[in-house]
Amino acid sequence: MKKQMIPSCSPMKRERGVALVVSLVLLIAMTILGVATLSGTRLNEKRTSNAQQKAIAFEVAESAIASVWNAEYLNVALTSDATDTGNDPVAIVSPDEDTELTGAFDQLTDGKGVDIDGELSVQYCGETDPVASDLSADLSATQLVFLLVDVNSVAQVNNTSTEADHVQRGAVTSVKTNRSGNCPAP
Repeated sequence: MKKQMIPSCSPMKRERGVALVVSLVLLIAMTILGVATLSGTRLNEKRTSNAQQKAIAFEVAESAIASVWNAEYLNVALTSDATDTGNDPVAIVSPDEDTELTGAFDQLTDGKGVDIDGELSVQYCGETDPVASDLSADLSATQLVFLLVDVNSVAQVNNTSTEADHVQRGAVTSVKTNRSGNCPAP
């Protein structure tokens, strides 16, 4: 009897399709990894931009308060309305020339950058006796007291929802008026 010869498949012919499948799987995995990396990078850029805008708004609000925080300015602001001698006065909005919130703090170059707007107000909170005052003082003489003042600065970064709202309370020495203030409790 004659032996039949079975054609044998060479190993090379069987593995040709496997290389293509492995290459496609690796290409898909690398594409997914690249897309995920780009997405993470974009998210980090947004986070960094938001943190920068928040820091800018914070610094602008603090700088605006510092720009008006002196006894002379606050005394003038509190007594600028001669008709308002009553109790519980409303907050006095400082003009932009004093704070320069809408111009000096902008960080714009060729129309690009951070555009800041804001408002600063001075609120009379009442008066208190100076610390370590003499209890046996002559009450018929003119008495000096501390006028309590809240300076409130609100800074916004335009075209975003970023805002910083800061209040600083302080005291200015003045003549006693017996007026009551209109500030929330600290």
